[in-house]
Amino acid sequence: MKTLKINSEKDLYVAAFKLLNILGPVAGVSIIIGTVALGYVQTRPQDLPVTHILTKGGRTFKLSVASTPEQLEKGLKFRASLNGDGGMLFNLGGEIYNVPFCMYKVNFPLDIFYLKDNVVTTAVYNAKPCYKNPCPIYKGKVANQVLELVGGTANIKVGDRLNIQPLSVLPKNNIGIYSGNYLKTKNNR
Repeated sequence: MKTLKINSEKDLYVAAFKLLNILGPVAGVSIIIGTVALGYVQTRPQDLPVTHILTKGGRTFKLSVASTPEQLEKGLKFRASLNGDGGMLFNLGGEIYNVPFCMYKVNFPLDIFYLKDNVVTTAVYNAKPCYKNPCPIYKGKVANQVLELVGGTANIKVGDRLNIQPLSVLPKNNIGIYSGNYLKTKNNR
């Protein structure tokens, strides 16, 4: 490694200026790239796997489940659409009164159902998207879960008991999972 020998104060300033000419653009480009990347990550919709199903009125809805604080906060924000047979179930982690939900940066109308032990305690129909704060806050009386579906896709009302099941629960027949890749009958393993 070569040592830089500085003979005068002027040489020190020249060396510092040369260093800044190198580091300045590198820092500037890094800040720009970091800002763009952060903006992209923050406005990307979350892609949670489908892990539960809701069966109601002869229809089956495929549900993603949000459980962590980050997942609960992001919800369905930034999604362009949601299939008519899709939705999101929010596990609140316990029984909560006056549960607040809003439609900030959600791009399509939703029906919001507040559930306590799978029974609908409050229903909000056709909640409109909101792009600027302050947004309307929808509150459920009491809930340990909240279900969001595309507006008008399910005939659900207050007092209904919903049949929400994890996908890992298989129907009671002779079908089972084999090697995680395809279905085989129990008698044909």
